[in-house]
Amino acid sequence: MADKPSYDELVKQVAALNASQASAAILSEKLDAARREIKVLTDQKKAIEALRRSENRFQHVIGDTPPGFSVQKLFSLITGHTNVLVSILDGNGAYLWASPSHKRLGYPASRLIGQPGSTLMAEQDLNALIKGFQKASRGNVSKTHLNYRVRDRWGNIHFYRGTFDAVTDDDGSLSQVICVSEDITELTRAQAEKGEALALAAETKKMALVGRVAGKMAHDFNNILSIIMGNAEMSMMDCDDEDTTKALELIFNQTVRGRNLTKNLVVFARDQEPKQEYFSIDRKIELVLNLLKKDLEGIRLVRDYAADCPELLADPGMIENALVNIFQNSIHATGLSPQPEIQIRTYHGGGKIGMEIQDNGCGIPEKYLGSIFEPSFTLKGSRDHLKAYKPEIKGSGYGMANVKKYIDQHRGEISIRSKVGEGTCICILLPEIKKALEAGEVIQIRAETFHREKDILLVEDEPAIAEIQSKILGSAPCHHRVDIAVNGKAAMEMAGRKRYDVISLDYMLPGDINGMDVYRHIRKTDPQTPVIFISGNAEFLASIKALRQKDPFIDQLSKPCTNLDYVRGINRLLDKVAAGEES
Repeated sequence: MADKPSYDELVKQVAALNASQASAAILSEKLDAARREIKVLTDQKKAIEALRRSENRFQHVIGDTPPGFSVQKLFSLITGHTNVLVSILDGNGAYLWASPSHKRLGYPASRLIGQPGSTLMAEQDLNALIKGFQKASRGNVSKTHLNYRVRDRWGNIHFYRGTFDAVTDDDGSLSQVICVSEDITELTRAQAEKGEALALAAETKKMALVGRVAGKMAHDFNNILSIIMGNAEMSMMDCDDEDTTKALELIFNQTVRGRNLTKNLVVFARDQEPKQEYFSIDRKIELVLNLLKKDLEGIRLVRDYAADCPELLADPGMIENALVNIFQNSIHATGLSPQPEIQIRTYHGGGKIGMEIQDNGCGIPEKYLGSIFEPSFTLKGSRDHLKAYKPEIKGSGYGMANVKKYIDQHRGEISIRSKVGEGTCICILLPEIKKALEAGEVIQIRAETFHREKDILLVEDEPAIAEIQSKILGSAPCHHRVDIAVNGKAAMEMAGRKRYDVISLDYMLPGDINGMDVYRHIRKTDPQTPVIFISGNAEFLASIKALRQKDPFIDQLSKPCTNLDYVRGINRLLDKVAAGEES
């Protein structure tokens, strides 16, 4: 029988066992730490490998790098200082890496790490991204091309065209997605403006023909009407027969209607560019109501004007004419209402100034709502099949067509809601052009590559616009030096005395010299100074496409344009000159 261990030996065995267990625990912790470190290194290796593949693709696109530049350096410079967004997403669609260029959208790259890849994408395009990611997860697609919209930190929408490449592990599972996207906002807007310009040019050509015919006819026709009107009025003065007098009154009233019809036709067909100035929309409405005071007798007016509504930059005459037509329609529509009422509301927000004019009159049948703005369309007089208007109410059919034309010329929106027996509401939205850059717009410009302290010639005859544009260009962050010319002759003389970095040129100018004359005069001796045309003139918009093909140093913005678009338009032209000097 073996000897039992002594007490001291038992203590030593227990101590050895405890030491062994402690070592095992330490070893286990070290193993866990090693596993975590291996996982981190593996993830980093995957990210580096994905970035290396992206750099390889980049090198495949550009070929040989310039002297003194590595692929990594050139890749970093480009992704940080252009409109290109580069990002790497993990298998779950979260950001692993984002290029510095994301800062242009108000999002530093460090803030995006770990966020969903859909963080910046506009809601309307999320489904397309989700479907593409699901296909990549199932291994059904390795590359996806997608046009999508991005919303920046300030709420502005940008258009992007991107390529999404799936990176898979050895087992075929999705590891990362590499996204390379190009900002096509300016291209998208240019294409939209081109479509609008072509449509406007076609409409202008048609209206110009109508205008020429109407102009030739109006003079002779009005002469005929004047003879009939004069003789009818004289005959009424000498007539004692009641029936004959009624007949003469009918002739006289119809000649007045015919004169108004030719007047509205000529106004509709005439191409006239808005003359813009700042004014209060509330005061303009009150002015129109005062002009129509007699016609508004017996009608209850309910006003709801927005507090602190900014002034509207627009043609006061055109807006006044539009309001007169809308109010007259409401007056006519409420003619048979037992308690006629017109509600007027103004408001602002989202870069728009809005107004609504709502009546409780006869309303418009739904089947005719799409025809309200068509020339010569009317539901009054002989076309009043529902007997909704007083018998003496007649319509030319050009009132609302002119309203639509004026709102379109101001790049605004007009819509109509109506229901038979309940009334009609006309809603108008016009762009809010501020008198200075907002803080958010200044931040956006500073996040982009912009030019400072340049000499700019501003050719603009409307004082309100000239004051705003010179203030925007001369203040932070641009600090340009601005000279103002109020007509074409002054612009030519100033351009001859001084070399300017950019010329901002209105097409419609007072006198015999327009913006195109100034441009041609400058180009005789100066083929490169950038010129940006600011115009909504339909004739000019139709010709600008051919002009751009011949001259790369011109651009165009339609009136009214936002302050941010104006600064960016000038920056784009300065970029072209800088690129030419560097090459």
